[in-house]
Amino acid sequence: MNRLSDRLMHLAQMVQAGDVLADVGCDHGYLSMFLVKEKRMKRAIAMDINTGPLLRAREHIAEEKLGDYIETRLSDGFDKIAPGEIDAALIAGMGGNLMIDILSRGRAVVKGLQQLIIEPQSELAAVRAYLRSEDYLVEAEDFVLEGGKFYPILRVAPQKISDISSFAHESGLPIELVDAYGHRLLMSRHPVLSSFLEREQRQCEAILQELSRGNEAAERTAERRKELCAKLERNRAAAAYIK
Repeated sequence: MNRLSDRLMHLAQMVQAGDVLADVGCDHGYLSMFLVKEKRMKRAIAMDINTGPLLRAREHIAEEKLGDYIETRLSDGFDKIAPGEIDAALIAGMGGNLMIDILSRGRAVVKGLQQLIIEPQSELAAVRAYLRSEDYLVEAEDFVLEGGKFYPILRVAPQKISDISSFAHESGLPIELVDAYGHRLLMSRHPVLSSFLEREQRQCEAILQELSRGNEAAERTAERRKELCAKLERNRAAAAYIK
């Protein structure tokens, strides 16, 4: 088996010991294989909506002689998982809105999990807001910078009560800011979050400067400037909090 990338290793390290893991969108199956070989999981179900990635995963599982421990299923999200069949799930490498859809449709399965590890690659604030609305506890959060891209990783306990709103109240930070940057990352003053905030600030300022040149319609420019100024305000408040 190929060595896991830094991002995949951080994902694997976020997984706590358990019985049966569902790897949703398993791609090559490397994470399932690693977690079973390391005895972090007794068994795994590697799943994907597309046959191509699933066939590659099956080949790799066979090569490592792990067929007795890892099953593969063609599945759209949790469609082929019965409630209570698994105690852990991992969803990585997809956009946040798709992830929210998968979690919503699979709510009956998700609510019975001991742990859910997710890595949304977009719409992160929307994902955190969804988890908060479901009252799922974000137990731990990591942030990885690999190949010039930022990857947030969350471990969620659906059977425990969320503490995000209480953190926002105690810290005095707006809930929208906490959803955008993550209360665990803010609390830990995560160094990669600092790098992310610095890049985000530079990007917002560069776009504002471009808008000032008047290359867009006036109405759209005013709307876009308002959005960017609000984002910059959140950014600076978060940066001030973690200093």
